[in-house]
Amino acid sequence: MKDENFAGNSKTAIDFLGNKWNYECMGCAISNKQITIPGGIIYEGKYTFLGADPEIPIPGFLIVNVKRHINSFAQLSKEERYEVADVIFYAEKALKELNITNEVTLVQEEHSKHLHIWIFPNYDWMTEKFGKGIKYLRDISEFAQKNANERKIKEVLEVIEQVKDYFKDLSIKGSFNK
Repeated sequence: MKDENFAGNSKTAIDFLGNKWNYECMGCAISNKQITIPGGIIYEGKYTFLGADPEIPIPGFLIVNVKRHINSFAQLSKEERYEVADVIFYAEKALKELNITNEVTLVQEEHSKHLHIWIFPNYDWMTEKFGKGIKYLRDISEFAQKNANERKIKEVLEVIEQVKDYFKDLSIKGSFNK
């Protein structure tokens, strides 16, 4: 789902459940509850929210989004930086402690008009089929989209629920507060 321009340019995308979206800025539309991502929001803080990638059905592929419409880490306030770091920390920890993946790749590119960070899980099949490294993420993503099936989508949605439960448990224990 590309979000290349914000100045009044409407875009259309289809998520991995087949829902069609119209938006100007995907990050803002999700943050403002104008569109609902598959599986819903995993965690919502004061400055950020965490969800699964809405277009690429890979279990554990999570995205940390900043609510404010900015595109660079350098534009974050101190409070936003702390919350982004905490969400990334606990999301990665959840993926590993729940045995979803043993390794992740973090990605943030400023060409997007709304700051978001990919937490991309690394699986053996990815390395076997494509190799290892950031240069293969687009190919892996395209492969996952083209080869999506009901079983894989169900697995993605189950992982979302596991990570939601992990974050709820953290909040109950007071380990992670909004």
